Amino acid sequence: MTTTMNNLITSNFFLSVLAAAIAVASAARKEDGERMAKAREDSRPFYLREVDVMGIPIQPTTIILTVACIIILYRGLTKQSTARASHILLDGSSDETKAKLEKIKKEIGNDPKKFEEAAKKYSTCPSGKSAGGCLGTFAMGSMAPPFDKVVFDRKRELGVVQGPVQTHFGWHLILIHERDDQRQLVVE
Repeated sequence: MTTTMNNLITSNFFLSVLAAAIAVASAARKEDGERMAKAREDSRPFYLREVDVMGIPIQPTTIILTVACIIILYRGLTKQSTARASHILLDGSSDETKAKLEKIKKEIGNDPKKFEEAAKKYSTCPSGKSAGGCLGTFAMGSMAPPFDKVVFDRKRELGVVQGPVQTHFGWHLILIHERDDQRQLVVE
């Protein structure tokens, strides 16, 4: 019995030593894994490391991209569309006035020089006499609604004489020189 008991005690001792060795190796492996993960994290550039923000791990790159997107959207939604156009205005709301403008439109075609000369000759607006009908750059909503509708309609080509268009001022021929469609693209 003594031999059997000694063998049993020896077996238990070896089993417990083996279990302890396995536990130590497992703990060392876990510690090595954590150390390796920490070393990998430390070797990454700052902008790719995770930062704890209110308990949420976030990379600085994510924050930077989010802020950039917010700025771009804000500017796109708040920037007013602008245009630069010239016009020829004839006072009155009669069909005769409209017919006269249609005749002028046929004479000038889409030639900006002829449009400028016609504005100086026929327009009743002060801009026609002094600046060849040029209204300069203006924002959407700063002109009469029918005028704005024509100028800021993306389907209307630039450099093409538009009209006649009637507003409360009279009848207009409009030549759109340039248009900034940024806000319209977002709104539509």
